[in-house]
Amino acid sequence: MVDAADSQAATHHASDDAESERDARIAALVREGRAREAAAIARDAGRLLQAAELLASVWEWDEASALAVAAGNLPLAYRYALETGAPEKRVALLRALYDRPDDALVAADHAERRSRADEAAGLRMAAGDVDGAARLYELAGDLARAAACHASAGRYRDAGKLYERRVREAPEDMESHLALARVLARFGRDEPAARSFQAAARAALAADLPSSLDGPRATVFAEAQRGLIACLERMGFREAATAALDELRQREHDLPLTIDEMRAKGELPVVGEAESTYLAGRYRIVRPLGSGATGRVYLARDAFYERDVAVKVLHITNEGAGRDAYARFVKESRIAAAIDHPHVVRVLEFNPDGPFLVVELMEGGTLEDRFAATASGALPLGDVRPIARAVLDGLEAVHRRGIVHRDLKPANVLFTAAGQVKIGDFGVAHLADFGATMTGAMLGTLAYMAPEQITGGKPDASTDLYAFGVILVRMLTGRLPFPGPDYLAQHVHDAPPRPSSLRPALGVAYDDLVLRLLAKEQKDRPRGAAELRDALDALTFVEPDDDVMAATPVARGAPSVRPSAPPSRYVIGAMRPDGSRSAHDTLVDRPVVLVPIDERLAARYRRLALADGPFLQAVLGIDETTGEAVLEDPRGRSLLECGPMDRQRALRDVGAAVAVVRAAAARHGAIDAEHVRVAAGRAVLLLPTVEPAAETDDVDALERLRVVLSPP
Repeated sequence: MVDAADSQAATHHASDDAESERDARIAALVREGRAREAAAIARDAGRLLQAAELLASVWEWDEASALAVAAGNLPLAYRYALETGAPEKRVALLRALYDRPDDALVAADHAERRSRADEAAGLRMAAGDVDGAARLYELAGDLARAAACHASAGRYRDAGKLYERRVREAPEDMESHLALARVLARFGRDEPAARSFQAAARAALAADLPSSLDGPRATVFAEAQRGLIACLERMGFREAATAALDELRQREHDLPLTIDEMRAKGELPVVGEAESTYLAGRYRIVRPLGSGATGRVYLARDAFYERDVAVKVLHITNEGAGRDAYARFVKESRIAAAIDHPHVVRVLEFNPDGPFLVVELMEGGTLEDRFAATASGALPLGDVRPIARAVLDGLEAVHRRGIVHRDLKPANVLFTAAGQVKIGDFGVAHLADFGATMTGAMLGTLAYMAPEQITGGKPDASTDLYAFGVILVRMLTGRLPFPGPDYLAQHVHDAPPRPSSLRPALGVAYDDLVLRLLAKEQKDRPRGAAELRDALDALTFVEPDDDVMAATPVARGAPSVRPSAPPSRYVIGAMRPDGSRSAHDTLVDRPVVLVPIDERLAARYRRLALADGPFLQAVLGIDETTGEAVLEDPRGRSLLECGPMDRQRALRDVGAAVAVVRAAAARHGAIDAEHVRVAAGRAVLLLPTVEPAAETDDVDALERLRVVLSPP
């Protein structure tokens, strides 16, 4: 037994000695530059991966890949195959990797590092990483597959946007037209869906007749025609739907003769979501937000664009004595929907059949909420100027379109979560013609109503400026100029009070302007919002030292457009090398950057604030009295820390940021790698925190950045 144990130990020692000798021999050959001979020794010893690595070190990619396959390491074999330039070998490996999700994910990383976005996308899809696959397909230019990935994950908005890009680039792509039509029809967007179904059918037909189609073209044509018939029928275009059915019957001769028969036999697709769940097949009602004399407002989820919106369902009908007022309301709602201005609440959709309005959700409350949040009702003068300017900017945009608001009041001056001021509810005052009673909502409107609205005169832009004057008095003094309850007589007959009489500590600086705004005759008021804005700019808004304002701090939780007030809103963090400070905005629970500004930088930020976009750092507030601006604080890596593919995506996003800056007639002035942050979902172009020493063209600077970051 002892002899046998000694013999076994001797064998092990001999084996270890041979292994050590082999290692030494391989190391010596590598030092001498004879890696191929070293690889042969490793291969003969069964060390296949070591042999593959040695061959790869001298660019023997084909043999290295074959050895990795023999060793069962397919991701490594694929990595080496990427270097060979022989696509047939990669294709064989890809097919094998698609059945091994874990290996596919490792191989996808290799493909990304070698800028093979198309292959990396397929590997990530096989591994179940749908988001990664969508990103890579888009980067590779395969928009149809990228869109299909988004659709499979339920992101129909992203899918629809990519399909729209695809059909613009390739109008002959019948499958993408059809896929876009399905997405649109899913949410009851019948009109654009019908156009896409038509485009899919035309692309399938090309120069052929329906009867001569076969294969995929026949399948696409049949589905597109059925979808088109369903959409046209839903929109009330029965004759057009019947014509589409006749065209389909040229191919499918046994189809029913009428649309009703088609529906009864289940030959028509169901277009849109269930009406019991979604308003107009698209808006899922979440909860009520409030109600008034003309309707009820709901928080809703827009299933198509995957965003929260506000839906105002109107308690009116297009019948009887209210028909004319309703027609005016419809006209102005459609005009308002076309206005794209930073101080006007966006009307996203008007549905006259509801009837209902869909507008962007304003999460920061109203000016009425601001008044209620203070002890006296007056606002700090540092807040009055930016709110007043924003309202006037919005009114100017509206008046240029020929719209008179008619119902400007604090409840219709709204704030975003970041404190941006917008005016909304255009044309709704027309609906008072429907015989609404003098409820509390109507009394609230009467407090801001111009004399000509009461006496039956013709409202014009000066009518809205009168209402603005009432709001301005309330912001300055905390009181209405005409306290009621007989608003009608007071607005028509009583002389307006001077702000200095309501709050003596203000002095007389604001008196003349307010008296002009509240003039009984329209011709005696300022001629327009632009003239009024100039008059406001000429005033100095210095906080008076009186007991009224000392008792009116902005309540915690109430939005404020004054970036650095109240001081407790921002928890100050570290000082940055450029002199800015990290901070946390407790009001909306997010990180921000506080940037010291001078007059020139403030002017630049004010212009850049109009260039709002997802790839540009947002300006959240500017306060020249405190010398500080509040900016969004996007997190992410430096552009220089990113790999080639992430750099390509980031440069694309920066290009989009430059485009919105140019569209706003602004200039960034400091486009370089240091001013870009790259995160998983987007890259953000940071704003300069100091005024650039020399102005450079943004497009030229972006092109130089592309050259610097391009791979050699």
